[in-house]
Amino acid sequence: MRKILAVLCTVITVFAIKETVYIYTSTEADIVSQRNQLELTALSITIPLVILTLWLWISSRKIKQS
Repeated sequence: MRKILAVLCTVITVFAIKETVYIYTSTEADIVSQRNQLELTALSITIPLVILTLWLWISSRKIKQS
């Protein structure tokens, strides 16, 4: 069950990272006008997802080694 959750979180995290990079590199007028808000929102979603994903994968490795 933990491995399924880790894979699911990994897929969501990759998508969130892709969208965060898009916000930082975009030159569209709508995104540029609200860049500060979008950056804050993207980072507040992406950083916890990265931490959760790393925790899920690292913990499963430690369980297998024990």
